[in-house]
Amino acid sequence: MLTQVLVLAALGLAVEKAVETQFGLAGVIGLLLLRIGVSRRNAVCASIGATVLVMLVLNP
Repeated sequence: MLTQVLVLAALGLAVEKAVETQFGLAGVIGLLLLRIGVSRRNAVCASIGATVLVMLVLNP
C-alpha cells in the first residue's frame, strides 16, 4: 500500500515537471485546474483545465 502511494506520488511529480518543461506556466496552470476540478468533482474547473492543456498540445 505504501509503495503504491509513493509510486503514484512520484508519477504525479514527474508528469507535473514534464508539463512545466514542455508548456511552461500555462501548462502548470492547466494541470492545476484539471487536478482541482477532478479532486473536488467540479466539472467546470476540470473542463477549463483540460481545455487549456489541449490547446497547448494542439498549438504548433
